[in-house]
Amino acid sequence: MTKEAVPANKPAAPAVQRAAQLLDIIAVSDEPLTVSGLARELGLAKSSVHGLCNTLADLGILDRRNSGFVMGGHVMLWANAFVNKSDMVAEFFRLWQGQHDLKNETATLTILDGQDVVYIASQHGSVPLGITFRIGMRLPAAFTATGKAILSTMPQEAVEQIYANGLPEALTDHTVQTMPDLLRELEDIRESGYSLDNQQVREGMFCFGAPVYDFSGNRAVGGIAFSINALQMDKTREQELGTAVIRYARALSHNLGANSLS
Repeated sequence: MTKEAVPANKPAAPAVQRAAQLLDIIAVSDEPLTVSGLARELGLAKSSVHGLCNTLADLGILDRRNSGFVMGGHVMLWANAFVNKSDMVAEFFRLWQGQHDLKNETATLTILDGQDVVYIASQHGSVPLGITFRIGMRLPAAFTATGKAILSTMPQEAVEQIYANGLPEALTDHTVQTMPDLLRELEDIRESGYSLDNQQVREGMFCFGAPVYDFSGNRAVGGIAFSINALQMDKTREQELGTAVIRYARALSHNLGANSLS
């Protein structure tokens, strides 16, 4: 007996899809989410969501927190497995451990996911920034140094498609707020080779970013950034960090097989 083909637009395992959507919602929430709230977000019956949450909690994928649910410790097993198997992450740490010039600065590595960048590695410097970059943390790509660097490698039409409904809500008074302004920033990045988050994510923090390529050498697969406290900023330091982040991004890209970069 032959198996019937599953239509492309119909999930083969709806329960798995619902669980993944539920986890995505909880992952980006700053506070525990209740069954009622999750049911509204997912458009599902409370009984179905209650069963999903209890099963995921029993497996350690979720934790019960007061009357709601948060991400459980079991997901770190998957996160660590991803990090351990990622050549880009391994090469990032290898490069950072071999350098002696940037001890005050914080270094981060991200990938693009929709409108956000996701942090997959970080090395914190000796000077506090007032923010801790955690693995799995998400921030709007349009505001971050790594996100801008990655976006600068994409055609304008692709960037406009990502933000077809407008840019995310501003995080500071310095945050870019219109698509024309963002496109001008991306053009400047193509000219200089590095991006600048001039307090767009957090007041008092400057970040310098550059794109990371794989063997194809065409479109960025990630972005690397160096972050410093605004009190350390001056024109000389800007030029030094801009040059440094380009150098490290090219070294990381080379180690991933990108031999020729424009």
